[in-house]
Amino acid sequence: MTQTISCQEKTGKDSNSFQVAKKEILYNEKKIYLGMPIEEFAKIVNSEYRVSKYSLPGNKTTFYYWIDKKIHATESTDYFDVKGLDIDDKTGEFFPNWKDDAPQLPKYNSLSEVIKKYGKYDSLKVEEVPRQEQIFYVWDKLGFNVAVHDNTVGQINLYPIHYTKRKIEYKLRTPGPPKAKSDDYIETDDKTNVENYQIMLERQPKTEFKGTFTYDGNTADFSKIGYTDWNKMVKDLNIAGSSYDPPGDSKGWGRKIWLSYDNCLIDIRRYNNNEESSDAPSKEKVGKIDGVQAIEIWRFTDEDRK
Repeated sequence: MTQTISCQEKTGKDSNSFQVAKKEILYNEKKIYLGMPIEEFAKIVNSEYRVSKYSLPGNKTTFYYWIDKKIHATESTDYFDVKGLDIDDKTGEFFPNWKDDAPQLPKYNSLSEVIKKYGKYDSLKVEEVPRQEQIFYVWDKLGFNVAVHDNTVGQINLYPIHYTKRKIEYKLRTPGPPKAKSDDYIETDDKTNVENYQIMLERQPKTEFKGTFTYDGNTADFSKIGYTDWNKMVKDLNIAGSSYDPPGDSKGWGRKIWLSYDNCLIDIRRYNNNEESSDAPSKEKVGKIDGVQAIEIWRFTDEDRK
């Protein structure tokens, strides 16, 4: 469930500028940083915002092991499956057998069916994921949001291309004869698809980011950068070099600025609709797009560099 709380701050001067300079990040020339109290960040932005909250339910998964029979069962909400079990002859350790030549087991629908066949399990292991709450502060008029972690700034996201230009709405299928395919929405029988779309839409700003972003003295003005101006943004920020390439084989699909302080990464993501996707609006509807999907500011780990 998504809860939205409207908040009003005193409106300041008409400016919307992020700057990376002198080993610090600034918003309208005032220092901001990852991990700062979110209320302090909101005072610096000094503009109307809202708070979007969504609770992720916790879950529990239980693994049951029959050592002699070399099988194990996995049980969680709406899921039950039985697979083989590999046992290390030297250590006695056991782990799921996912090999292609693993024995094929009959389909079991419940734990009681397996117990009836093989007897009571030898041991079990329980893994629990606690309930989580995701919180976003959203500046609709400025085109960015902040993911909040423990009442602090966890990640800053700027959106020059609106979510609805990249994703089609999901609607629950209604009884009756089949409807003609629509460019405006996708009918689905899966309520989760509908909920996930609404959750993502709710945390997105209602307008696109049209401010400026400055790095190392070079500025990209997004009021002048259109939906096909990816290359213009790269040129304006002077980030064409290989040191800004994403790791792996996705070099053409973004720019990464690895800052030398606070493990801070500026992740500039590209969106191109040349190859149309089933869950994205058609080019006929939104036009050709080859631009900046998002600028994300977050802390990286060593794994992110690989």
